[in-house]
Amino acid sequence: MRKILAFSLLFLIFSILVGCASGYPINITDSAGRNVTIKAPIKKIIVLNSDAAEAVKVLGRVESIVGVTDSVKKKSYYFPELQNKETVGTWKEFDYEKIAELAKNETTGRNDPTLVITYTFKLEPAEKLEGIENITVVAFDFCKEEKLSEEVEKLGEILGAEERANDFINWWREKRAAVEDAVSESISAESISEDELANEILSYLRATYLGTTEGHLDLERLRRHAWFYAYGSKPWVFIEGTAKGLEDIATKGNGSADHATCTLAGGYNIAGELGSAFPHVSWEWVLERNPDVIIKGVYTSGWGWSGVEEPAELVDDIKSRPGADSIFAVKDNRVYAFCNELLYGMDSVVGLTYWAKIFHPSAKLNPKEVYTEYLEFMNLTYPEDRIFVYPEV
Repeated sequence: MRKILAFSLLFLIFSILVGCASGYPINITDSAGRNVTIKAPIKKIIVLNSDAAEAVKVLGRVESIVGVTDSVKKKSYYFPELQNKETVGTWKEFDYEKIAELAKNETTGRNDPTLVITYTFKLEPAEKLEGIENITVVAFDFCKEEKLSEEVEKLGEILGAEERANDFINWWREKRAAVEDAVSESISAESISEDELANEILSYLRATYLGTTEGHLDLERLRRHAWFYAYGSKPWVFIEGTAKGLEDIATKGNGSADHATCTLAGGYNIAGELGSAFPHVSWEWVLERNPDVIIKGVYTSGWGWSGVEEPAELVDDIKSRPGADSIFAVKDNRVYAFCNELLYGMDSVVGLTYWAKIFHPSAKLNPKEVYTEYLEFMNLTYPEDRIFVYPEV
């Protein structure tokens, strides 16, 4: 009896030690504020949106993905290895029977430890799959700057990919810091001194009241330089979304991801004053505010554009609007078409770098190089035949 008790005690101690050594169970709080327990190493992954698929691929676990939504398959350029995986629905509606089926081990008949990743605003999977053996649902977005590094770190812990997660987070922070430093340096170099502003004012007054012919700024540009002197040399930016006509143009205001990106990239979003994250404005409103830069954000049907025809048409459409030739963005040829793919998600630091270079051309930044480095995390090469911003920066 003593031998049996001793053996049982040793086995219990051994089991505890093995459990501690393996690091399981893992307890985390996901981005929806849910307490989630991962009891064993994850064998299978089901991603319910492309942002989750991108995060898993960056962390080097794409081979564990067994189920995807249609939004993942639409991005074949990012996920060529997932095109033959089982489809579990759209990013809005999911096939829970298929998810349960994919979790099952064909040999044992039991579910393998399976992780399902959903958005924080799509928590239905957690309710529908609750209580099913070995299926764990976690809510992460991977598309919000303020949460991105935390989410990558937690997913790295769940998947046993901590080193890969740390590598990505360090790279991401380094590129963000590079933008902040370059923008700060550029704004400082472009800033207008009190003497320079005084000379510009005197030059304007001489030309206006004394009839001199010497070069001088027009009144609108003089006002802008006075703004730059008071608040820093940040270009005024209009971010255009879908335009249903000159009286109904969607833009991005304070509270949107685009506004945050614009601010960090060293721009002044003219729609930030409107008190809404997604306001609609008229073209007349844009003319009155006279932006220095206009960015037309577009969701392309593929990986950016294959040629200049489509983005050039978008730019020319804006330039041909009534009164467009009176605003600085058109006068200075600073109207851009931009691929929205690069603004949200794991690769958002690429979009940030592009915008910073658009706003501050003299900034020591190389967006193409940053994108190339990001694609290395995705085991992809930079597509030299694709266009992500037009005109080129």
